[in-house]
Amino acid sequence: MRSVKQLVIASENRGKWEEFAELGQILDIEVVPLRKWVRNARILGRVEKSDSNTSYEDNARLKCMAAFSAAKVPTFSDDSGLEILGLDGKPGINSARYAKAKSGESHDQALRNKIMEELKGKPEKDREARFVCSLVFMVEGLQVTAEGILTGTIAKKERGDGGFGYDPIFIPREGDGRTLAEMSRAEKNKISHRAKAFTDLVSKIREDNIQLVRP
Repeated sequence: MRSVKQLVIASENRGKWEEFAELGQILDIEVVPLRKWVRNARILGRVEKSDSNTSYEDNARLKCMAAFSAAKVPTFSDDSGLEILGLDGKPGINSARYAKAKSGESHDQALRNKIMEELKGKPEKDREARFVCSLVFMVEGLQVTAEGILTGTIAKKERGDGGFGYDPIFIPREGDGRTLAEMSRAEKNKISHRAKAFTDLVSKIREDNIQLVRP
């Protein structure tokens, strides 16, 4: 076995792996996209859309298993979602697939537009929400899981140009009233659900002295 100094993120979402790469720098771990090790990395999208998946952890585990079986290097995968009180926890596990883009509309914009439309006329309390992130790590048959949660509210209008996905409409409770998209990447990485989950994951790997190795 050979030691490696990298963790592979099993995702083709550029926003996600760039975010995890910056989190890795903070924790002195290099995070690289799966495409660096696997030519057919795009197939992960088919795994993620499986109708049999019932939880964030299930989604993350299926993606991680697919990536690790191909790359044979230390791999982790995330699945995350937005849960809104007034929508009975939706979009939840379907957060990435909650809406289809219309002509001239980006996928992320379609997701946000649908949420804003569904919350119209609902009381303020119904805008309470949380982001949930589940991570699954694999190496040599070992699995480590971690979770991070960020609570907040849904803004009444989009604000900010940073981040991706639902960031322009999510106001974290731990912040100062700005949406995640109005924060710098460094500010977001101090409080985000992914930051919390990744910090927990790395702590568990180090506490158990798990070696990052490949065949």
